Amino acid sequence: MNRSQIITPKSVIGRWSLTIGLLTLILLAGCDSNTADGPVVASGFIEGEQVAVAAETSGRIAEMLVDRGDAVQAGDVLVHLDDTLLQNQRLEAEAGLAAARANLAHVLAGARPEEITAAQAALSQAQAQLDGAAQALIEARDAISNPLSLDAEIDGARTQVNLAEQNVEMTRASLAETEFLRNYYAPQGGDVERTWNLQLQASQAALAQAQAELEGAQNYLNTLLATRAKPLVLEAQLHAAEMQQSLALAQVDGAQAALDELEAGPTEEEIAVAEAQVRAAEAGVGVIDVQIDQLTLTAPMDGVVTSRSSQAGETAAAGAPLLTIANLDEVTLVIYIPETRIGQVQVGQKVEVQVDSFPERVFTGEVANIAGEAEFTPRNVQTQEER
Repeated sequence: MNRSQIITPKSVIGRWSLTIGLLTLILLAGCDSNTADGPVVASGFIEGEQVAVAAETSGRIAEMLVDRGDAVQAGDVLVHLDDTLLQNQRLEAEAGLAAARANLAHVLAGARPEEITAAQAALSQAQAQLDGAAQALIEARDAISNPLSLDAEIDGARTQVNLAEQNVEMTRASLAETEFLRNYYAPQGGDVERTWNLQLQASQAALAQAQAELEGAQNYLNTLLATRAKPLVLEAQLHAAEMQQSLALAQVDGAQAALDELEAGPTEEEIAVAEAQVRAAEAGVGVIDVQIDQLTLTAPMDGVVTSRSSQAGETAAAGAPLLTIANLDEVTLVIYIPETRIGQVQVGQKVEVQVDSFPERVFTGEVANIAGEAEFTPRNVQTQEER
């Protein structure tokens, strides 16, 4: 028998087939259905486009929203896989993104006034320590060159310690007063609060400098007293004073560099790094969003659910079909026409089809293809003789 196709589907993603019994084929052009031979009676099957819906990743099925026989439209949500873990990961990624954006804003804004004030205070403290180390070095050298002046130097050092102690007490009292006034006026907010905050930072810096000066004076006095008790250690003290001065000088250089960097503002490299961190954090959130989207399965086309292999609570394997959707709006009818009747059929010919399962209905179609060679009727297609 020759094989003919009626009605070509738009696209073939997969094929489903339905074997039908005997049908009556009425040719609307090219022959007269009222001839002696009458209408063509043949057997065949119906094919249609179908797609298998599968998850890209494995996971537990949280919701199965359709069942076999349900009609769906393209884009309808069919299945939800559990996304609890990914949602938690997204919260962490969003926190990282917020931190990266805050860091970029901080870099672009440059140093705050209080940061510059703190850097200036650190420089002043380092300079005071350097001055103390330089004075200690001078005194150590003088002690070696003029030992008789040691007692006078000790008296002068004690005086410096006393003055430094008094200065510390004065600056400490000033700091306490500033703290009191700041706490009193700060609730007003705005410029008043900022002004008193700067005053408080200045007082704290003054106390730190006074304490550094006291420490330097006390160290110098201790050095003189140790020298008088053990004259043989003068050379060792001289070397120690030289090392202390070198260290203090390095601290001054570091504090000055830190202040210069704050006052200069962010460099292009710092801005580029901060921007790259933001982009990386945004990409991380985007990757998780894609993974979350993959856990929602939607209908790829209009059709009817023809099979469902899983239900809510089960685990879906990546790539394993969960549902099958078939397009029933446009199908292909493959029929096997007796060779003696093939001359009545032409490609493009309009036809009416009646099947014995629905004797009262008439289906219309068009001959899409005629096989070039005769074929045997498949065993799963029932012929008239077998009925």
